[in-house]
Amino acid sequence: MNPSVETWLIGLTSIVIVVATLYIATSGVIAHIMTRAQRKSPHDDPTWDAHKLDRVSFTSRGSDLALAGWYLRAARADRAVVLVHGKDCCRGDELKTSTYDLVQSLVQSGLSVFMLDLRGHGESSSARMTYGLRERFDVLGAVDWLLERGYKPGSVGLLGASMGGACAIAATRIEPAIGALITDSAYADFSDMMQRRFRRLSGMPNVFLPGALFMSRLFTGVRFERNRPADDATAFAGLPMLVIHSDQDPFVPLDHAQQIATAAGAGLWVTQGEHHISSYRRYPNEYKQRVGQFFHAHLSGTSESSHAAVATLSASVPLAPMELEKQAA
Repeated sequence: MNPSVETWLIGLTSIVIVVATLYIATSGVIAHIMTRAQRKSPHDDPTWDAHKLDRVSFTSRGSDLALAGWYLRAARADRAVVLVHGKDCCRGDELKTSTYDLVQSLVQSGLSVFMLDLRGHGESSSARMTYGLRERFDVLGAVDWLLERGYKPGSVGLLGASMGGACAIAATRIEPAIGALITDSAYADFSDMMQRRFRRLSGMPNVFLPGALFMSRLFTGVRFERNRPADDATAFAGLPMLVIHSDQDPFVPLDHAQQIATAAGAGLWVTQGEHHISSYRRYPNEYKQRVGQFFHAHLSGTSESSHAAVATLSASVPLAPMELEKQAA
């Protein structure tokens, strides 16, 4: 072989090896960041410490993974709502802000509330994130805890935000005891969301997305491209469900909410907002009213108490005209 050609081939091979190594290494770093939560303590807000909480230890369904939770029992305690947070959040911070007022409103209206730290978050056991593929079993562990304490099938509802919404959808597909579901800012298709938002989320060009997904699979053992909550939602179409989303969400596009609502035959409430999970922060009173009315209307329980609570909630806060115009049937 011509020495100059041989030198050229060696140089080219070296460049390919270096580029491939850098690609794999960069993809690995991105995958590591993608699958590890930034833990936040649920005690960062002192308001919760002043509230009477039952601190709960339980396990994820089907495993011995230890999880932490809070339980607030309503006076009648015949219906309950499980709040499910998203990535890098924790119990009490499910909506990217303190949910103290929301929880207090639900409990006072007669709905018990269970809040949990998903695996790898808050005070729960360490584990890599799978964006709902495994966390669904954490939610089901919370549902099991409630059922074991006398709550009947159909009396437990879920409210999940962002990744928590995907977890709630996946859990509802498995568990028929869940009576109603609300998602806020949930994604319909994880791969599609990442394809459209990867640069914003990672700071890197989309060329690294396939590598990051591949490395994530090596780290977690799951295929992230199979994470399609909209497909899960078709399995329980007809179950009472409300989908909430901000029209200018920078991370999860609005059409994802529309896909989920269509798949599940759910109601859709679109609010004006430029941030992820911003509906509660921007419209707290309307949010509390809609959520409370929805669960009282659709969770099984003592009908007399349900009707009284709905009447109280309906009289408390008038709905904003803008929100009524944006709500789809």
